Amino acid sequence: MVTYEQACDIVAAAFPGAVFSSAYEYPGGWYFNVEPSGWMEDQPVNPFGVSAIIHKADGEWEYFNVGNHEFLDVLGVAKPVALPEKYAAMIRPKHNAG
Repeated sequence: MVTYEQACDIVAAAFPGAVFSSAYEYPGGWYFNVEPSGWMEDQPVNPFGVSAIIHKADGEWEYFNVGNHEFLDVLGVAKPVALPEKYAAMIRPKHNAG
């Protein structure tokens, strides 16, 4: 069984240097919206950006989009969850150019 923190680590390893703009939990795991490095919290998310789904049972990750067989079912039940501090800290604060 994979924990939420482990799921975050799996996605971070799959997309090095990227940041998470949001995370959601559903009964079978989590999905994450991934943004490019340097994304700031006041910027809009990329509507065509990458999302990844992680399964609690085995830690397997897949792209999460309309081609994923779980997509519509998961969207209907997923609830937002806070990012762990180490991943939330990767998001550049509003108006921080540095």
